[in-house]
Amino acid sequence: MSQDLYRCTANDLATQSIASQSSDTLVTETVDWLEANGFDAAPVLDDEDTVLGYVTLEQLQRAESSTQVVEYTEPITLEEIISTDAAFDEVLSALYDSPFYFLGGQNRLTGILTRADLNTSPASIHLFDRITLLEEQFRDLIGTTAPDWKDCVSLHPDIVEDIEKGYAEAQRSNIGLDEIHYAQFSTLVTIISSIEDCWQACGFESEHRASSQLDDVTDLRNSVAHSQLIVQHTGEGLGNGRTIGHVEQAYTTLTNCLDALSLNWVVWSALMRVAIWGMTNTRETEHTRGPFLTARCCCRRH
Repeated sequence: MSQDLYRCTANDLATQSIASQSSDTLVTETVDWLEANGFDAAPVLDDEDTVLGYVTLEQLQRAESSTQVVEYTEPITLEEIISTDAAFDEVLSALYDSPFYFLGGQNRLTGILTRADLNTSPASIHLFDRITLLEEQFRDLIGTTAPDWKDCVSLHPDIVEDIEKGYAEAQRSNIGLDEIHYAQFSTLVTIISSIEDCWQACGFESEHRASSQLDDVTDLRNSVAHSQLIVQHTGEGLGNGRTIGHVEQAYTTLTNCLDALSLNWVVWSALMRVAIWGMTNTRETEHTRGPFLTARCCCRRH
């Protein structure tokens, strides 16, 4: 990617102060407590505040309500622990596999990470940075690859009218940019998906794949822009909305596009440097060898 972006890790997302339950707490009390706080799981401590393990709401809902939670406590293994510096894509992949993880060690926990933590500010900022960069690069790509996009792509007349109106108003205020800067993100996606040179530059194999995957990015972008939930549904049971799987797929599309466009920019820059070097070298060669070439020509004339 072409610029420094905010990087969100597991530690940035996780809840640092972990609420826990005593080993002698009754199952029914723990279930009520977990549900009231919206927790999926919680550590279980003994009388000396040593971590014995953890319990989950799902497990306790099937347990005998009058027993103590220690009877259903599972040990915390490496499978339930995530590194504090796990990158955002690693967090998404991990939370796709399991609804929660602990940070720290088996005997000393420093945080807990759940799917709900993706609906917090660090995640939104992380996504906003990258979506904004992608939007900028889409505009640059269209401007350089398909400057005649209005003639190439069939857009609704109202959309074209809004773009031209925004452009005209900016021109009157002497702050006008190219017309493509007044197109909304969804319109940029339509243009990118409709022009082969554009969707290929973004790393897609077909127009259909570009359209469907970028539509998911558009949906995610709108939620981030309007401070709405990123993860809208657990994916279990009935319900509608974006799941952790949808977020992971959209984020993969987002980063793949940025990587492809960044690579194209590096290749283009390298080609331009080679071309400039070639032109400069040619001029220097002509300047250096000019008199000799002239002399040889004169000799031939004589």
